[in-house]
Amino acid sequence: MLRRIFDIVLAIILLIISLPFLLIASLIIYLETRNSPIFIQERGLTLEKDRFKIIKLRTLKISLNSITHANEQDIFLKPTLQSNITPFAKWLRKTGLDELPQFLNVIKGDMSIIGPRPLMLDDLRTIQKISPDLYQRRGKLKNKPGISGLWQLFGNRNEGLIGMLALESLYEKVATPILDLKLILYTSTVVLQAKNSDSIFFTPRSNGIRVETFIDNSSNLKVILNMPEGIAKFILEKVKKTEGKYTIEIPSDWWYVSDSYKNTNQGKKEIKFLQIEKKSPIKKNQ
Repeated sequence: MLRRIFDIVLAIILLIISLPFLLIASLIIYLETRNSPIFIQERGLTLEKDRFKIIKLRTLKISLNSITHANEQDIFLKPTLQSNITPFAKWLRKTGLDELPQFLNVIKGDMSIIGPRPLMLDDLRTIQKISPDLYQRRGKLKNKPGISGLWQLFGNRNEGLIGMLALESLYEKVATPILDLKLILYTSTVVLQAKNSDSIFFTPRSNGIRVETFIDNSSNLKVILNMPEGIAKFILEKVKKTEGKYTIEIPSDWWYVSDSYKNTNQGKKEIKFLQIEKKSPIKKNQ
């Protein structure tokens, strides 16, 4: 209840502050596209859960109905659409300011300020087809979709669905009002520096301080999560209090989740984090 009140109050304040910018941006978008500057699209955590009509500033000159989704890579990286983006729309996407109208979704109760990323229905259908186990696991997330979040800020799109699900599940373990405030403040720096992780204009982020997680199997992969020290320490300390340190296991040649994460503090003890039935590995698309 307290979080809901916080979301509503902050969304109203930010919406009022951003109203002049939204009016100017809407005029520019209309002049560039000759189309409505407001774009409405149905999204959700899954096809069955938390579906709603998201409100955004229009950035594409074409209809999203013409976008194809053949594999997992199409969900997270869409560079082929760059020719359909105007210079102003590119800046909107890089800053994330095209998301500002979603404060209306927060006020309505569809979303929170911080939470897992709502996905396009075509993306969700692709996930359901190629990774049914991970699709079902995402359906168990309890938090409402968020404008910003742990994956939106620090996720690596090249890690695909498993990278998203790992961070979204981690957020559910450590979510507190203090962490939400830290993520909101960090979101403002992303906006000011135009470093939003966009599917069309994706560039890997780089920060001076990193949190490293290591796997212990034949692929010998090191996964690096770019994250400021203050946020990283807050998350790791909260997890450590109940479960000790753990590693995120993401094999290098196919998308697959191990059913446990090795505890580095307590020898061979293992903790259950993302438990998914083992099946034949799904090859990563090259």
